[in-house]
Amino acid sequence: GCVIVMEVKTGYIRAISNLKRHADNTFTQPYNYAIGTRTTPGSTFKLASLMAALEDGKLGLNEIINASGTYTFEGSEYPLYDSNYGHGYGMITVQQAFEKSSNVLAPTINDVYKDEPYRFIGRLEQFGLTESLGIKLLGEKKPLVSRPGTKVWSGLSIPYMAIGYEVEQVPLQTLSLYNTVANNGKMMKPLFVEEIRKSGKVIEKFPPVVLKDKICSQSTIDKVKLCLEGVMKNGTGSDLKSVEFNIAGKTGTAKIM
Repeated sequence: GCVIVMEVKTGYIRAISNLKRHADNTFTQPYNYAIGTRTTPGSTFKLASLMAALEDGKLGLNEIINASGTYTFEGSEYPLYDSNYGHGYGMITVQQAFEKSSNVLAPTINDVYKDEPYRFIGRLEQFGLTESLGIKLLGEKKPLVSRPGTKVWSGLSIPYMAIGYEVEQVPLQTLSLYNTVANNGKMMKPLFVEEIRKSGKVIEKFPPVVLKDKICSQSTIDKVKLCLEGVMKNGTGSDLKSVEFNIAGKTGTAKIM
């Protein structure tokens, strides 16, 4: 498990905790997975896919799509299923598909980008998802992102990238995108030290660092915020509630072979 608490406006990392369960059911914290372990982000990456399609005007939140539950792609003998045992959700809006984390987003994103793969990758670059964050701790791994023209690229790349495969990130990089959305599109560099003191006297300060002033339009930010709130109210995150405040978020799972 890995938990990171990042201050939205400043980028200061206020807490990190990593915990590993071993075969004998004991727990230790031997390694900082938050910055050093790349993993498939799975459905958390659907945020980036939706943002790209909204920014390019290829989809609208109220557009109706058929979440049949089983999705096939040319070149693959294995179908992709929705998590509800492939039963699907029927005719739903794009926003509802995101809230329910339906894999119908794979063929939907593929339909609008299969002839423009470089445009899709370009949006990921614009969102800051293809490069390291440049933090001051050693060990941050650079994201792995499939690209057209490489050996790993195929007709399945766009649909599977849309739902978080053929992509690997460290948890801090995943968090960075969500923090940027919460910060209305301003991407902050994660900082681990705010100031250094000696004998109670501040001898050095480390002010917030802006990596990107705006990763996309405010219209796209406003739309995905509605979707993230909807996940927690109507979708896969609805079991987590608070009487003190509203929550925005996204659930994510990945099947690792």
